[in-house]
Amino acid sequence: MCGTPKANLSAQLPKTPFRSFMASMTLAQRKRFAEVANRAQDRRESRESRALYRQRLSSNPKPATNLYKLNLWGRLKQFCAQTVNLMG
Repeated sequence: MCGTPKANLSAQLPKTPFRSFMASMTLAQRKRFAEVANRAQDRRESRESRALYRQRLSSNPKPATNLYKLNLWGRLKQFCAQTVNLMG
């Protein structure tokens, strides 16, 4: 019915000591790993900065000041303002 208590296997320490995967790499492998990781980080930062730039552009659009973007009435007002400025 009630057997002998069993040992708690999860409380036992591992038989082999823990080593990180970097410790098992050679110097050349660690250098290559670092280069790849740095390039990946640069790509992530670039992607994030482009996304922030696009978000800023879309959040506050600038008014159209280019003559080709203005409608006829806007062009006429701008022409009159320039003429008045030139006259003094």
